Amino acid sequence: MQVKEEQYLFKPSEMNQELLPVTVQRQLSHLLNAFTKAMNARYGRGDSLFQKRFRRKEVTSEAYFTRLVFYIHFNPQHHGLIPDFKEWPYSSYPSLLSKSKTNLERNEVLSWFGGAHHFKTFHQDLADFSSIHPLIEEDEV
Repeated sequence: MQVKEEQYLFKPSEMNQELLPVTVQRQLSHLLNAFTKAMNARYGRGDSLFQKRFRRKEVTSEAYFTRLVFYIHFNPQHHGLIPDFKEWPYSSYPSLLSKSKTNLERNEVLSWFGGAHHFKTFHQDLADFSSIHPLIEEDEV
């Protein structure tokens, strides 16, 4: 199954790119490199602005994709950046549940989970993070 939807989440220290196509990933890599060079030149720095290298990981199963959506949404809470992942302003989670206009494939994603109610329930049930731990490369805090 091919899904058009890209879940997104931006953290100050890294960007999750698990679902981006390679061409978009390459473009984003160039943008981040240019941004880093500009910031380093402006402030006389010489090191990386981001904690981790840009990376991607192939989604190999439907179960992994489903849990990856949760992982991307839950990540800021897991890293202690916010007490409740649902409140992170740089996440697709609120947009997927909102009635506001969006460019996201909202209906497709929600139907993947069986509707908005099941989408929310899935996220609440996994909030301990343990059930997806074997499926992900754990981030270092």
